[in-house]
Amino acid sequence: MSWLRILDRNLFSVGLSIAYPTDDIATVFRARIPDDVPIHILGPEPWLSYCRNLKKAGRLGWPGLIYEELLLPQVRKRVFRNRINSIAAEYDLVIDYDLSLARFASGFGKPLIGVSHFSLTQKLSLQSKGRRYRATAKHYRRYDAMVAICDAMRQEARAFFPSFAQRFTTLYPGFDLNEARRRADEPADGIPEHPYIVSVTRLEETQKDVTTLIKAFALLVRQHAIAESLLIVGEGRDRAALENLSEQLGVRDRVRFAGFTANPLPFMKHARMMVLSSRLEGLPTVLIEGLLLGQVLVSSDCPTGPKEILDNGAAGLLVPMGDPAALAAAMLRGLTDDALRAGLHRAALGHAESFSVDAFRSRFMQLVRQVREAGPPA
Repeated sequence: MSWLRILDRNLFSVGLSIAYPTDDIATVFRARIPDDVPIHILGPEPWLSYCRNLKKAGRLGWPGLIYEELLLPQVRKRVFRNRINSIAAEYDLVIDYDLSLARFASGFGKPLIGVSHFSLTQKLSLQSKGRRYRATAKHYRRYDAMVAICDAMRQEARAFFPSFAQRFTTLYPGFDLNEARRRADEPADGIPEHPYIVSVTRLEETQKDVTTLIKAFALLVRQHAIAESLLIVGEGRDRAALENLSEQLGVRDRVRFAGFTANPLPFMKHARMMVLSSRLEGLPTVLIEGLLLGQVLVSSDCPTGPKEILDNGAAGLLVPMGDPAALAAAMLRGLTDDALRAGLHRAALGHAESFSVDAFRSRFMQLVRQVREAGPPA
């Protein structure tokens, strides 16, 4: 959505291709897609998506599985290939935002850029050159350029695929600083009247680590009698377990679970501190939004993203993953050291420019020039 909004319309006409029609396209996303962006649906027919949707919902029986897994794939591939090529003919550049298009079609006769949102170490081993590695390398070679959303991912990809390492580049998302600050000033129900610490996160402990945050907060309450409460904005399947943990640690009356909100920025703006405790990230948007607001930020130094967003610790405090005592110590410094707070505030606002719309547009134009001048991949 960010790319669709901020690509310069004086330079580009933009279209959006989506595989299947879904209810949330009309009810959620259509209002967020700019009016001048046409939407191309690759598989609008129900027979292409019906069994797939049942499978995702866990309600597909074995006859449907045979149809979806054995009979339909080759038909779907031919249908999608023809439609992708037809749509691509209308444009000068193709961006594959989820690395799916090259499975169905390649050789568009124009530059093809892929965007990778995840760390390769999650799916590959640098030491192993097995079948999965070879399949991934073959797939990635189809792109004229591969965009990683942070430098750590780009460096990792170059180490995995040295033979075409030069195709990997970094392109941070572009954020409209004025728009973010405007949204932060919107009224919101439930902002605490007393001082509080905020964490905006998904309550899913396989990736996030709210457990460590609650333990660190309990240490601050017991050992330092801090006045702040903890506000957790977000939802997820582990909410009940986290609520039970705060009860067991004796801080349930000081920890508020606010649930999901479409605009968490007002809660972030008015907090005394913002904390992200996680095991694994890509490029966490909430930390970038914290920079835009000049917040005092504390984050786990997890792969990948936080270290870059916080400028190696200059624009926010980094702590080891899964260490409640270290997290509590950093939070205490951020709450009580006024000189540190002022310095972090200035550094956050300064480093936020790296994630601005202007920075994105400049780097994107550089990428476009490079792929157009380089010609098709070998």
